[in-house]
Amino acid sequence: MTSLQTHTPPLFCVILLCSIGNTQGDDVVHQNHSIFVTEKEKALLYCQYETTGTATLFWYIQQENKSPELIYNEYSQDNKKGFEAHPDKSAKTFNLEIAAAGLSDSATYYCALSPTLC
Repeated sequence: MTSLQTHTPPLFCVILLCSIGNTQGDDVVHQNHSIFVTEKEKALLYCQYETTGTATLFWYIQQENKSPELIYNEYSQDNKKGFEAHPDKSAKTFNLEIAAAGLSDSATYYCALSPTLC
């Protein structure tokens, strides 16, 4: 008699921490605190901002014991692979999407804006 075994792959939890940050003057950035996803699942990090002027938007990643690293600039063609941000100027949001989150994506993420002077 042959027995069939069911193999269930282990679930991995990716912790994506988002820092709530402020910028200069009356500019403010609001982010979700933390999210949990399983490995290879899509992750969406929320960023809403308030500004009295024009802003250029950025996303940074800071992994444990490392300095923050720029991963997404709304005007750059050289953004880090696997990350995509969706700027919506009318809603003042700049959400970051990680297509298939992995353990190496466990980090603190910062949404930032830089006022542009004309």
